[in-house]
Amino acid sequence: MGFFKNQLDNFKQSIENQLDNFKQSVPDERLDELEAQGYDVSEYRKAKQNARSAKNAILEEIRNAHENCTNLTKLEPYMKTPRNIESEFFKAVAGKAPWFGKDKWRRKYSEGPIVYRGVVAAQSELYKPSDKGEDAFYAVTIVAVDKAHQCNEEWMQRVIKQLQDMQAGKVDTPSDCAELVDMMDEVDNEGDWRTGMLGMSISEGAEAHYRKDVLYRKNLPNGFLPTNGIVPQVCTNFPVKESHSPLTANIPVQFYMG
Repeated sequence: MGFFKNQLDNFKQSIENQLDNFKQSVPDERLDELEAQGYDVSEYRKAKQNARSAKNAILEEIRNAHENCTNLTKLEPYMKTPRNIESEFFKAVAGKAPWFGKDKWRRKYSEGPIVYRGVVAAQSELYKPSDKGEDAFYAVTIVAVDKAHQCNEEWMQRVIKQLQDMQAGKVDTPSDCAELVDMMDEVDNEGDWRTGMLGMSISEGAEAHYRKDVLYRKNLPNGFLPTNGIVPQVCTNFPVKESHSPLTANIPVQFYMG
């Protein structure tokens, strides 16, 4: 009798798991449509939120498992532009001069400001140390291009924290952040390459952009993301034109390691 009861309990659990998976798989847009038609979709939203909370609890644990400190103040000598094209910093960031367009190349790397790229979400592998430099993983990042926020570490960390709290369901998500938080949820999605402007509700007046990135371990300190979530880079299409996204070049880690 006990055998058949266990079988029945296992069957019931399997059905419940399948039902939960189905509820979690229904897109938010479809739930919005059904709700507008008068259907009660609260169970579906609850199932999706529970799954999201569980996932983000695991991610938060992963993010905090390994400390990786940097020292961004070491970049201060290289903030002023135009930079000396004979300097070690210029040569390390710009690399070899091209055969053609050398004047444009010099301007890009000598006049481009340093900007902080903040990682708001990433594949879990990027939070773990590794010496496999050619490995690359997806991340959702933000970068400000206005002078007041380009290298504002306190502002960047506030914004990262707010967005991660939205993703975890700890706070409500404003409508102008919904698409970005959706991208954060779908960071593993190979086909999602949306870009946009950071919502005014949390930007604090910054001209900040978000996008999906591919980050290589070889360009990160110790092969994984810094504890503060900030990767400094040089903006190479400054000033950034309206409706364009900032293009950036990596700064070798020796210039800002702790």
